[in-house]
This record gives sequence, structure tokens and C-alpha cells, in this order.
Amino acid sequence: MNNWGNPWGQNPYYPQPNAPGFGAPPQPGFPGFWQPPPGWAPPNANAGFHSSKYPTLNPILASDSTPVRYDVRKKARNDIAQPTYMANRLLFATASSAAHVRLISKAFPWSIDIMSHGPVTCEAVWDALHTALQQYIEDSEWGMVVNTDKKLRESIEKTARKRNESDPDKKLKRIDWLGANTIFKGLDRMEEYAEQRLLPEAEPCFETWVIKLGSS
Repeated sequence: MNNWGNPWGQNPYYPQPNAPGFGAPPQPGFPGFWQPPPGWAPPNANAGFHSSKYPTLNPILASDSTPVRYDVRKKARNDIAQPTYMANRLLFATASSAAHVRLISKAFPWSIDIMSHGPVTCEAVWDALHTALQQYIEDSEWGMVVNTDKKLRESIEKTARKRNESDPDKKLKRIDWLGANTIFKGLDRMEEYAEQRLLPEAEPCFETWVIKLGSS
């Protein structure tokens, strides 16, 4: 853990609470868009909105509390309503103010490690997910699919052909692996799965979260 003070907006490089410019940039009120209460913090420090299942995770990211649904084929800044995106992008992702967050998923076989010199923000989580899914499928990954899962291979190829209608890049991308399940539905904590998923002798990451995806 890092000792960064208020985990949801304050660190040594930010002004102190109530000072101009503290935390995320101020946003005007937009009816119909969720915005965190001013000074949002974990429930033991603030009675405001929080995730009941994962109180140490920013509620804009937690699967049980986030109102955000966006298509991970697109950049979050282009698919999340701008008032919501701007109000939450600079908030810390975790109450531990972690500078290392790891994302895994039952929908794909790779890990996404987010490393930062300061606390990882919600924007960093969204951006890392999109960037990772735009990478090309590796030869070893494709070999695994061909040898073990014909249905998945056909789904990847079908999804890639559909993507090519608007994307001229013909190489298979990791986003194609997801098929129709491209809607971000938040993050879950699954400690047993995270332990099983960790490569033997690899360095564990305390802030390991499982990405929840769906088709709608």
C-alpha cells in the first residue's frame, strides 16, 4: 500500500481538500448522469455512495455499484457519457491508493498490469483495458485455440470479419477473442480464481480484480 492520504482524490501532488483544484476537475450538474459526492471516500470515512461488496474499490468500477456500461471496443472517453467520465477519471481506483493494479478475466487468458508512479486512477483502468484488447493475438494464443477449442476459433474469426467492415487491419486482435461480450460491467474480487490464475513463481498483486463482461 501507498500512504497517499485520501484515496479518492488527494495525493501529495494535489492541493489540500477545499483548495482550488482539489481532486477531479469540478463538473457542472447534468441531470441523468451519476457523479460521485464531493470528497467521496470509503464508507468508514464518508457515508456517501459506495460498493457494498467491494468497499475498497471505487464504486464507478465495482460491478455491484457502477452505473457505467460501455463498449470496450471503443475508448472509454468516447463511449462513457462525458459528464460521468470527466467527473470520475482522476479519482483513485482503489482505497489502498495502489500504484499497481492487475486485471484478469475468465473471458480471456492474459493479465493486464497497470503500473503507475502514483495511485492508479479510474481513467488508467479504462485506458489499460482498451489498449490491451487492441493488441494482436499472439501465435502461442492462437495455437492454444486451434488445438483445444474449435468453437472459440470460429467465434474469433467471425468477430474479426465483422470488425474488418470498419477496421482495415486484418490481423486478429485480442478484442476479437471476446465475440459479442464487449460490454464492461465492472470489476469483481475473486481471490481463489486470482490465486489459481497466477503463473507459478510470478509476483502476486494485492489489487487483482476480475473484469466482468457481457453482451448487453
